[in-house]
Amino acid sequence: MNAEEPLPTPLEAVLLDAGGVLIDLDYRYLQRLIEPVHRVVAESELSHAESLARREINRSVGDDEDVSSRWRDYFHTILGNVGVAGDLHPPLIDSLWEAHQRVGLWTVAVEGALEVVSELKRRGFRLGVVSNAEGTVARNLDDAGFTGLFETVVDSHLVGVMKPDPAIFRIALERMSLKAGSAVFVGDMPSIDVEGARAAGIVPILLDRHDLHTEVASARIRSLDELPGLVERGQT
Repeated sequence: MNAEEPLPTPLEAVLLDAGGVLIDLDYRYLQRLIEPVHRVVAESELSHAESLARREINRSVGDDEDVSSRWRDYFHTILGNVGVAGDLHPPLIDSLWEAHQRVGLWTVAVEGALEVVSELKRRGFRLGVVSNAEGTVARNLDDAGFTGLFETVVDSHLVGVMKPDPAIFRIALERMSLKAGSAVFVGDMPSIDVEGARAAGIVPILLDRHDLHTEVASARIRSLDELPGLVERGQT
């Protein structure tokens, strides 16, 4: 924990990102797509490649690249990191985009996430989601088993503002009638989640599942399993 950012006391609410924190890319779908043209790729290999792709996105925040180009770059990085030949990337990415528009690709609960969120609710924390998404994140969370656990789900596509803009965090606070100093935000991208939450006056907690951001000055956990014990310190 950064010495300048103690947990709020009392801590009333835990806000969380969706993709990469609560719900994961559907790695089994990606496996099925890749296997006929490449080889069988383990889920653990895809998960690590995806984290590396998120790190590249994190580094590019502030560039003028549009969302569609950034989305394609993200999958180019994943495919490249598992050894798929570059000439195969365009048709695979086209298929991924079509599937994402039709049913969504972030539809699988992160291992242990449902249990952690349920435990936080049981302990009396108020819960919300703030996500850069395409208008379907509430549905995707419901499909992954999180129905009824969150007071609000703020989807950037629907509210017209994206992280790291602090305005999107303030929307969640306003909907929940919370002060910034009574909440924490759990995200996995430093330049988007940590800096955005901090700009909104919310203490950030970085979920760094593959130890890719050890230099970041904030509370940092490697697994959501660590979250209940960490935030419990802020309860009175």
